[in-house]
Amino acid sequence: MYYLYSLLLVTWGILLIPVVLYRAWRYGKYLPGLPERFGRLPASLRSDGRPTIWFHSCSVGETLSVQALAHELHQVFPEARFVFSTITKTGQTIARQRFAKYGDGCTFYFPLDLSSIANRVLDWIRPSLLVIIDTEIWPNMTHEANRRGIPIAMANGRVSANSFRFYRWARPILRRVFRNYAVLMMKSEEDAARVLYMGAETGKVFVTGNIKYDKDLVEKDVSETTARSLERQLALGTPGSNLIVAGSTHPGEEQILLDVLRRIRGTPGLEQTRLLLAPRHPERFDAVAGLAAGAGFRVKRRSDNTNSAGAADVILLDTLGELATAYRFATIAFVGGTLIPHGGQSILEPALYARPIVIGPSMENFTQIIDDFRARAAVAQIRSTGPDKEAQSAELTDVFLRLLKDEAARAALGRAAQSVLEGSKGATRTTVEKIAVVYKQAWKRKEAETR
Repeated sequence: MYYLYSLLLVTWGILLIPVVLYRAWRYGKYLPGLPERFGRLPASLRSDGRPTIWFHSCSVGETLSVQALAHELHQVFPEARFVFSTITKTGQTIARQRFAKYGDGCTFYFPLDLSSIANRVLDWIRPSLLVIIDTEIWPNMTHEANRRGIPIAMANGRVSANSFRFYRWARPILRRVFRNYAVLMMKSEEDAARVLYMGAETGKVFVTGNIKYDKDLVEKDVSETTARSLERQLALGTPGSNLIVAGSTHPGEEQILLDVLRRIRGTPGLEQTRLLLAPRHPERFDAVAGLAAGAGFRVKRRSDNTNSAGAADVILLDTLGELATAYRFATIAFVGGTLIPHGGQSILEPALYARPIVIGPSMENFTQIIDDFRARAAVAQIRSTGPDKEAQSAELTDVFLRLLKDEAARAALGRAAQSVLEGSKGATRTTVEKIAVVYKQAWKRKEAETR
């Protein structure tokens, strides 16, 4: 099975070479960390004899959620060395920012999932435990790690409805892959049921909740310096000026938001309303800046150090790792990936600061979270779907205007959102307890083997 998977992976990689080359040339993707992707890791990651816990997350959201987990595990195992891998460039940038305290050069790009490369990485790092965030399935890496007796833990596991429709056809393969895991910790009962149907062993599957609800264990401390910098450079605390923070936006959404901003600024008393745009993908920063300027708005970019923010109508957050902090300045928070059929982005960051949250109709990737928020009337969701952008623009304008004109309604919506966050904490502690059991068991086996 693993040979067939490797053959298909290599074949697929060859077919994708033109796409990879184009994206590398156009956006600078894949080139950063290329040696690491082929298993050539720097000396800083070489085993120094200490027990090593390896955390793997894909991109920005997953990497940010590792913070609280790593923080809590470090309290339990202060003697352990922590290393962190990501797949995307943005995830790697965040990892380097947030995990520098665990040592210089402790982050790297996850290697290609081929047995020879996996073994090279495992020989270099010599992990005592591998913690994979979310449901990322890497057959060769998990097989080689398990073959060496390295326990693997899935943390914050989830299986979306879309993924499940595909995975259910691969049950014979997935059943063998899941045997490599020591424990699979899922966000919800639904996620647990799906992973069990896919072939996971009953005794290894646990429902531990969503660790993203515990982000404030570290996020507020991390954000203080960033907040002062944002406020100073972007004039986010301007009295009498409403600020709509639109985070993780995707193509097609910025144009709607700019149209909504124009309508709002044409409303008496709301002429000074401003919009902060934080596109999900860095390669779109220039395009979004051009879009806002072309719509007639004065634009200020975070990367521009000149003191012109006070006059800007639209602020472009063209940096990484600062969106969560920017939400604290929002009069209203809009979360992107929801006006288009993308499946949504996390709405937890604005909830941390008790900000009223507005989203579009698409939240399929966060069903548990959105159900929790709807149950407590903690989010405002428009219903209009594409391709009727005019209807979405009109409905979004109505929701924003209602909230901008009603401070009490904004405060109530924000408090409700924060209460969901407060009432759902504890997943990180439960996850740490499960990981600690697996880690200690593996360490005892290793000590017994060496005696």
